Amino acid sequence: MLDQALWAGFACPDSYTGEDLIEYHIHGNPWIAQRLLETLSHWGARQALPGEFSFRAVRNGKISLFQAQAIADLIGATNDAAVSVALEKLSGYQSQLVASLGRNLREIAALSEVGIDFADQDIEAVSLPKLKERLEGVVHALEDLSQSYQRGTQLQEGIRVALVGLPNAGKSSFFNALLGEDRSIVSEIAGTTRDVIREKLTLRGVKTSLTLRLEDTAGLRLTQDTIEKFGIERTLDAAKNADLILWIIDPHSPGSAIREQWDAMSKTLPPLLRSKALGILTKVDTSDRSEVQSARNILQELGISTLAEVSSVTGLGVSEAAQNIANFCERSLERKPGELILTRLEHARAVNDALAHLRRAIGVPEIDLFASDLRQALNDLAPLVGETLPDDILGKIFSNFCIGK
Repeated sequence: MLDQALWAGFACPDSYTGEDLIEYHIHGNPWIAQRLLETLSHWGARQALPGEFSFRAVRNGKISLFQAQAIADLIGATNDAAVSVALEKLSGYQSQLVASLGRNLREIAALSEVGIDFADQDIEAVSLPKLKERLEGVVHALEDLSQSYQRGTQLQEGIRVALVGLPNAGKSSFFNALLGEDRSIVSEIAGTTRDVIREKLTLRGVKTSLTLRLEDTAGLRLTQDTIEKFGIERTLDAAKNADLILWIIDPHSPGSAIREQWDAMSKTLPPLLRSKALGILTKVDTSDRSEVQSARNILQELGISTLAEVSSVTGLGVSEAAQNIANFCERSLERKPGELILTRLEHARAVNDALAHLRRAIGVPEIDLFASDLRQALNDLAPLVGETLPDDILGKIFSNFCIGK
């Protein structure tokens, strides 16, 4: 005897995969689990491949590919918002919205084929102007879907937050204080941080929780040290790609140095920098109010709002700063009820590729060219609108799933 266990049988087609399926429920002992696997292997069973159960479920029509990928999203979710989006997809509600979009596009494509056959007759419903008019609605819906991808990745993977500032401004100390552990090395020696240190942190906002991808960066200054220069270049890259920049300011720093470094960095960053930059005043436990107020005034001159005043040593203001960061980020992630949102790169690429064909279709002078572009757009949208994909492509998609599921 291996164990006193429970097994449950699911007959085709009522199982998850649509095939005959048996589940074993055993006690949580790794040795027992290993012995059971060895026994089943002896009788001809094998361990499931990554994502194989979901692969079989899609192939047998039990769930859509869109829903199957939602399972992986749900397993990997690290906050309430990501769980909510994944559950919406898994429930089939968002699949219905996508399927409706696909049906609309197929109908227009079918009418365009009819229009080709009856090009010599004046039938308004299949005329090129009428079909283009209908297609514009699909294009607008896909454009909204394409624009949702950035928020989708922020929900699923986290919002990129770069901590930037002068050397010894307190970036690493504040980074550690937010995490509640000594992740970055803290030293009074300027230039200690040479590379970007990354960690994830989940915080709760007003309505939901969200994940931050924090990046502690090298201090910005002029230096002849080759290694430190590489670190500063990485700091600028982190700032360019960040969703939010926390400009860390030590009130003891000369105002001229703060302005110079901000101006130097601004030249390399996108125009929208100021809208995604917030000031954090550190070391307030050792600063007098005139220094703190002076630093606030400098940030205001630069067009940067001061988010918090903190002391990473005493913990003063750290919790409030974390809450303010969460509230600020939460506003950028707000969703309308039932709004369809993309969280996967392959889906975003499919939508953008389809949009390229559909925009071209709106501008073509002949209906046969219009129909050709629609066919190509439908082919691009196959991963989203439910077209059957070859097994080799499905295999590649499911290879990123966890073992079995």
